[in-house]
Amino acid sequence: MAHAHRPAPEGLDAFFAPRGVAVVGASAEPGGPGHQVVAQLQRTHYAGGIYPVNPRATEVLGLPCYPSILQVPGPVDLAVVVVPAPACLVVAAQLAARRQQRGDAAAAVVVSGGFAEVGDAGRQLQDQLVRTLRTAGIRLVGPNCVGVADAHVGLTTSFDLGPYPAGGASLLSQSGAFAMSFLQWARPLEMVGLCKLASVGNMADVSLTELLAYLAHDPCTRVVGVYLEGVADARAFVQTAARVGQDKPVVVLKPGRTEQGARAARSHTGSVASPDAVYEGAFRQAGVVRARTVSEFYGVVRAFERLPLPRGDRVAVLSAVGGPGTICVDEVAAQSHLRLAHFSPRTRERLRAVLSDLAAVGQPEGYVDMTGALVARTHGDALRILLEDDGVDAVVLLTPPPAFLEEEEVARSVLEAYRDQPEGRRKPVLVVITFGDAALAARRLLEKGGLCTFEFPEEAVRVLARMVAYARARERLRS
Repeated sequence: MAHAHRPAPEGLDAFFAPRGVAVVGASAEPGGPGHQVVAQLQRTHYAGGIYPVNPRATEVLGLPCYPSILQVPGPVDLAVVVVPAPACLVVAAQLAARRQQRGDAAAAVVVSGGFAEVGDAGRQLQDQLVRTLRTAGIRLVGPNCVGVADAHVGLTTSFDLGPYPAGGASLLSQSGAFAMSFLQWARPLEMVGLCKLASVGNMADVSLTELLAYLAHDPCTRVVGVYLEGVADARAFVQTAARVGQDKPVVVLKPGRTEQGARAARSHTGSVASPDAVYEGAFRQAGVVRARTVSEFYGVVRAFERLPLPRGDRVAVLSAVGGPGTICVDEVAAQSHLRLAHFSPRTRERLRAVLSDLAAVGQPEGYVDMTGALVARTHGDALRILLEDDGVDAVVLLTPPPAFLEEEEVARSVLEAYRDQPEGRRKPVLVVITFGDAALAARRLLEKGGLCTFEFPEEAVRVLARMVAYARARERLRS
């Protein structure tokens, strides 16, 4: 196996760069989580050893199956455990024995539920599990989780997540379902590239704070998205987020703003949430980007993964559609972190040269209504002119695209203008395709080309406002 000759990974590396993975509770029967974890590891072309473990099977998906973790020829750095909660204690003892005998088995992901989230009896089981593993020097992610993934090496412990486009967004989540829903939503148009994923479940050992600190030094992580219900040491989490935020944005979606929501969080993972106002103030000080809604979280994470940070707050709105363009101008004006740009006389002159006589330039300031009297290349020509204006820091472009134009030609024109910017001096462009899925070909081209597309103007503007707020916070954190 390709990973067999590497030295044993240390610390949290065992979760993301293991030389071999044992799936304890693997099953030859399709449909069960143990079967699916093995299947997903094969689909993602994980290059290390894959070792099914189950005393009642001899083979799983063409791989030899071992009666216990102690019989696996190895090396095994990571064990994925998908057996009922009481049986997890037996597996933990076997892992501890293997760790002592072989020196590997440094990490375990316990997918199984039935621990602290179900009450006192489950909490006792969980405490015993952690004690057994910790005494042997084995780190634990979970229990009650989908575990970890690294799209760059094809590693996944999830029964849901198969091959996924690799990129720069890392996700940390106290809800496996939330992380999976984000990735599955983004998959059809490849709207986000995944670096690392950790679904921590009950967070009995490895914490969100530790994982966040780990990602600070991860070369492929450009942005960290966090679904946070509550942590034992909120101060440590926020201080770590502030350190990470000096180089990489940390975007948090935190439910539990109401007492009812906080109770729902406790029943989900057994986590204890601090009062929301405490988090709110701490996040602001630490430069954490707090998303208010699921769609805002999705939009902000993928914009940070794809787009350059704006160097200022001056926004140009370039529209081929009057009504949505007006709504977009309203939203920019309503955002405290944004203002409409002032075009230079030369920019106005150049825009009038490429636009129809019907077009409106700078009415109001910062707004260009191209009207429907345009051809595909007009989008790119006007966008290029705006991006070359020193008084513009970002552009929101709105287009249907019109039915009388070839939508892929419109997308190519926009992409060319965006890519013509000097490397290292690029300004962000957020594209609103106002017909949504009716213009899938255009959206697909733009997304594959490295831009972010949105269905609604308000959504794009709020994402841009978050980017500007973070850029300012980062300057403050660095100084």
